Amino acid sequence: MKITFVHLTESHFSLLLKWLEEKHVKTWWDPDVHWTDELIFKKYADYVKGYKLAHGTPKPIYPYIICVDEKPIGYIQLYNAHDFLRSKSLQGLPQCLAAFDVLIGEPDFLKRGIGTSAITIFLNQYATSYTHIFVDPESSNVAAIRAYEKAGFQKLGLQPDTNELWMIKQTHT
Repeated sequence: MKITFVHLTESHFSLLLKWLEEKHVKTWWDPDVHWTDELIFKKYADYVKGYKLAHGTPKPIYPYIICVDEKPIGYIQLYNAHDFLRSKSLQGLPQCLAAFDVLIGEPDFLKRGIGTSAITIFLNQYATSYTHIFVDPESSNVAAIRAYEKAGFQKLGLQPDTNELWMIKQTHT
């Protein structure tokens, strides 16, 4: 099994639409949004160009399709954690801090360790300019937390007002 990453293009938008409407994804990823072709284009068209607007300013974002043996099975994106507002301030966390979001969209590829492998390989390839990597799953997303721990992330603490579990991984010693 070979895991690779292909930069997101508009040709992948139909896959994103399908995956974001899958029950196992929708529970954790924009559960209140009914995704349409138009909404996918509106959100991800700038990502294809390598940026996301933050208060009207373009900030770099690195979006990829996860492939297993060349079959698209999920989505992962990397960005500077300090570039985008979060539910709580990241004050006190390292300045050289990446953040990422990931989903395995194809149900046949769940519970096989592929998420952990994809995260590890992706971050080793694409997060080399950061000293730390941050992720903030919902505390009830046990599968994601387990995958992050297996990929080397440590728990920082539960954010009780948002129900997020903050996790971090050091990339350089």
